[in-house]
Formats: sequence, structure tokens, C-alpha cells
Amino acid sequence: MPGDLALVSRLAKSQFLMDNATAFARGVNPLESALLSTVPLADMGLPTLILREDDHGYLGQIRHRAGERHAQLVCLAPVPEELEDDETQWLHLLDGLVRVAGRRGAHILKAEVPEYEYEVIRLLRKAGFWVYSRQTIYRHKPGHFVEAPENDRLCLRWATDRDKNRILALQGHLVPSIVQQAMTPYDDEDFRALVVETLQEGRLVGSLEVVDGKCGLLVKPLLHPDIFEAEAQWTFAMALRSLPKADKLPVYFSIPNFQEWLRVALQSLKLTEIDRQVVLVKHMSIKNRQTDEIVQAAREVIFGTSLVSAIELGVDRDTTP
Repeated sequence: MPGDLALVSRLAKSQFLMDNATAFARGVNPLESALLSTVPLADMGLPTLILREDDHGYLGQIRHRAGERHAQLVCLAPVPEELEDDETQWLHLLDGLVRVAGRRGAHILKAEVPEYEYEVIRLLRKAGFWVYSRQTIYRHKPGHFVEAPENDRLCLRWATDRDKNRILALQGHLVPSIVQQAMTPYDDEDFRALVVETLQEGRLVGSLEVVDGKCGLLVKPLLHPDIFEAEAQWTFAMALRSLPKADKLPVYFSIPNFQEWLRVALQSLKLTEIDRQVVLVKHMSIKNRQTDEIVQAAREVIFGTSLVSAIELGVDRDTTP
């Protein structure tokens, strides 16, 4: 609510990010973006909850478009440090975020956390999150390009609409089933990707999803093991030259553990490993009361964001691990 904006502004200076697309591409201060307007002209997909405790408070934000099945936990504030024995307030806040995501239609809430942040991981586990996969982040310096090795078997191009089903088939073939549950489906409007094909057969053997933002680019590659090491190096070198902002902005590659063999190709291009993360997922099954729609409409505030106490939310929920 408008009376909470001062607290939100203070908490925004100390927040813990759990969304790579926000941290590496779209911007590193999502809470401050929620303060730009107090008029809810549209749902911008950043529901935010605040839980007050006297002059202190706890704040959390998710990224979700109403009706989609997947939601992303963006941040918590202040930064959760060594947690006390009583974690009630943090758990209330996380429970509220789960309820809001479920009420908007999400079935899964995902968080990306550095593996050394033990306290945060432990807190999420207590809130019902489970570790589904791990991933490593590599960074490419702006404008630093390495010559690509010769290649006469593959071609790299931007994906078109006809490639979407082929990319989904590649994911179904290569991605372990438990990891597929944590993968965010691509959006028809925002989806951008490079695809790798064999020149002779026209067989799709790789895709590189691209998230483009003002702070950088996040690339999520998926390459078939039929691609050799030198060909993977060629693929990444050509991809960096195909990205329009790679000469001015850093490019981050998110490599899941089942694609760990790609690290050799990335390191050969002088990319630096900057983080190792665990991907935690919360599954939910939601049952809404008819009155929930009235409650939701009454609590729309800045940028389509809800700033309410997590304790006040009144949605019945069944959770499954």
C-alpha cells in the first residue's frame, strides 16, 4: 500500500536475487522498479508482498504473468543472513508468495540460488522447495571475441516459428524428466533463440535461448552430444558474434549439470565461471474460494503488484512435494 513505500524503498537497498533473467539481463534492482508508480494501470507481472513487524519488515517478489503455469521467485529482502531459531516471519512471507502465485494460475514456483548460500537454501527447503537441478554460470566480457574454428557440418541461425516444435522435441529428447519440470516454457511473444542445424540433413542439433536486457544477455544453450567439442566451440563463438549487444554488454551462459561437457568449449573461448547454483522448485495444487477474486481485486497496487501481509492471505492450498 502507499504507506509501505518508504519501507519498500529501504528494503530495496538490501535484497537477495533468485532470478538469473533479472540479475543478469533485465536489471539488478527489481524492487525499486515497483516504486515508479502508485497507479495500477496494468499487471506488469511482478507481484510483491510485504510483511510488517513494528518498524521492520520482510519483502518478497515473484515474476509471473497471470495464467501461466510457471512463476519465478525474484528476490527476498532484506538479505537473509544467518537465520535465528524462529523463522516464522520468513516462512509466512514465502507461504504468501506461494499462495499469490497459485491464485494467479501458477503450478510451479522456481528459485535459482548460489550453492554456497546455505541459509537461504535451508529456508526454502523448510518452505517446501526441493532441489531439482544444478547449473553453472559463465560470463563473456563485452567485445572480447575469439576466432571460431573451421566448421563444414553445422550452420547457426535465428529461430523462426517453424522451429518451435523442433526445439521442444530436442528438449524432450535431451533434458532429464525431473529437470523438465523446472524448465520455464518459452513465451510466444518474447521467445528468441539461435538454432544449430546440420548442413546436409537439416537436422536440428542445438538451441540457444536468449534473454535480452538492458544490463546484459542471458543465454541458455542445449546441444546434442552428437556435436563434437570443436563444433561446440564454433557454435558459441558464432553465437557471440550473432548477438547484437555482445560488443557492449556482458553475455552470461547458464549451463545445466547434464550439459557440463560444454564447459570445455566455453573455457576455450576465455569465458569465466562466476557462479554455481541450485534450482529449487515448489509444486502446488490450488483450490480457490469464490471470494478470493474479490480479495485479489481489492489488493491491486503498484505495477499490478500486491503489497499485503502474507498472514492475511486467505486461499486454501494443497501442496505436493
